[in-house]
Amino acid sequence: MLFIVAQFFKVLGFVLHSIPMGIWFAGLPLAIFCLLWNNKNSNRFARRLFAQLPIMLAIGINFGIVPLLFTQTLFYKPFYTATILMAWYWFAVIPILIVGYYSVYLASFSAASIEPIQPNDPKNKKENNRNKKSGTTNVRTILFGVIASACLISIGALIVNGQTLMIRDDLWTPIMERAGFYGAATGLANNMNDPSVWIRLSTVFAISLITTGVWSVFDSYFLLRKNNDNDNDNTKYKQWTLSFAFAITVIAAIIFVAIGCITAKYNVNGFASAKLTELSITELSFFVVSAVALTIVGAVLLAMKLCVGLQGKILTALIVIAQITALAGFGITRQLGQNAQLQQYVISAQTLSIAWEAFIPFLIFFVLGAIVVGWMLRQLVVARNIEST
Repeated sequence: MLFIVAQFFKVLGFVLHSIPMGIWFAGLPLAIFCLLWNNKNSNRFARRLFAQLPIMLAIGINFGIVPLLFTQTLFYKPFYTATILMAWYWFAVIPILIVGYYSVYLASFSAASIEPIQPNDPKNKKENNRNKKSGTTNVRTILFGVIASACLISIGALIVNGQTLMIRDDLWTPIMERAGFYGAATGLANNMNDPSVWIRLSTVFAISLITTGVWSVFDSYFLLRKNNDNDNDNTKYKQWTLSFAFAITVIAAIIFVAIGCITAKYNVNGFASAKLTELSITELSFFVVSAVALTIVGAVLLAMKLCVGLQGKILTALIVIAQITALAGFGITRQLGQNAQLQQYVISAQTLSIAWEAFIPFLIFFVLGAIVVGWMLRQLVVARNIEST
């Protein structure tokens, strides 16, 4: 009973975590790129995303605890073995997250007044002063954004490092012999030389690119301020987000293809094998996500051609549903793959019973947390009347 319940909450938590995580994991570097691009629409996208990131970061962190909690419950032996071997790297997540969290806030506050920098006019000192102020704000936002992005990507690499080491029990003894000190774990080991770490991280980044693109379209159609005075600007911005989303979705699809070619050539464990007939459930996750990603590319392209009035909102809703479906499909196949790789531990996990004295409080706080998250998301909807969000 516990095994089935835990599997459900692991997938649910993964999907709920992946949505905001994708927006900050890939969205933050994209926002920085848009500031460097420095035109009216790209600055508007960056300003809106930076304003939303503090809420997205809070939601993503809290939902990320759910799959981690049940991973510790079901697969405690491989999980704790892996994280003890890399203890200092695992603990480093906390201070890195603190730095990244505050950097997101500082970047968000700085981005609120960003406007495109216009060519200097020797006859217009007022405009030149505005350019100078906007340029300073732009640099400050980019600086804090780069720090935050580096922190969050580093955390992603460390977590993937632990997850890959967890399923490689054949490496535990050699790592302990190499990194141990008279039989004691120093906590300085890592699995970064395993190519699957970087392939998994690249896969997550590609998925996050698509999530960010879908979010930008959803934001422009459902959260953008309605004002008759700037309807023309809003229409242009919506078209810009569609083109932007399409471009980064194509880039994500290219990354997927590149990952497939690399893993097929080198036969990386856990990913695409050289022959399709040799694929395991674990490896199918790559192809499931790739297929759905390409479907979303087509959906975004269709939206670019047909997106007018009510049709735009309907197609946007369909794109959002498609991406959530993609994340759910990836989460399910990811879990099936982990079960296959930890088969010997699955047998013992299936015998575990639910500790109701702990599980009932978890459910209560999970529901309360979901209500709080709903309220936080409501603030994004309410804030559509404020252009800075």
